[in-house]
Amino acid sequence: MNWVVFDVDGVLLDVGESYDIATELTVEYFTGTKVDLGLLGKFRVKGALGDDYNLSQALICGLGTGDVENFVDEFPRGGTMDWVRERYESPVDIEDIKAVFDTYYLGEKCPEPLFPFDGLWKKERVLVDMALLEEVESRYSVGAVTGRSSLEMDLAEKTLGYRFEHRVTSDDFLKPDPRALASLVRDEPGVFIGDSNTDEVLVEAYNREYKGRFEFIMVQRDVEDVNEAIRALL
Repeated sequence: MNWVVFDVDGVLLDVGESYDIATELTVEYFTGTKVDLGLLGKFRVKGALGDDYNLSQALICGLGTGDVENFVDEFPRGGTMDWVRERYESPVDIEDIKAVFDTYYLGEKCPEPLFPFDGLWKKERVLVDMALLEEVESRYSVGAVTGRSSLEMDLAEKTLGYRFEHRVTSDDFLKPDPRALASLVRDEPGVFIGDSNTDEVLVEAYNREYKGRFEFIMVQRDVEDVNEAIRALL
């Protein structure tokens, strides 16, 4: 095994008070309705939507049906925005969603904020034992593949106090596009540690399309947290 590759949100950082709240506020901004955070989390883990802009747009469509819980239940494991767009027409353009979401999440870091807001990214907390992460780096090539933009990844690294030499953001490829992993590891074997079906679908697609040799570990399914996964690898 040559590589250990991490997803960031929900694996290295707790984003329950940042991305989840930004999604909740964005959906409420456009619909006037608060979506249950438990349902939001279920949808996030179940789908392969790529980023929280898509997650927000999908939930807006779900609320438009009048039964968002049924909408989430019917959504297939590993489903993408194609499933949503084939069935529903979004009342809100994705660019408008991005503008509102970025204002909530980035706050003063947002290039063009729509209104004053203290960025929710500041509420993220570290989940990974940094000593373990550094020990992994001494044995393997370490990388990150994330749905974050490059700017958002810079903020994650600031919170972690750690700089990834090898990283792929949504500015490069949007998960679960297998090129996201292939561009990082080429054809070398390794393990990907994630927390959602988006990550698992990514690894499956990479192994299938590139004849890859990557294993997948899902946090809160296969292991309790990222530190348990790292200790097992070490």
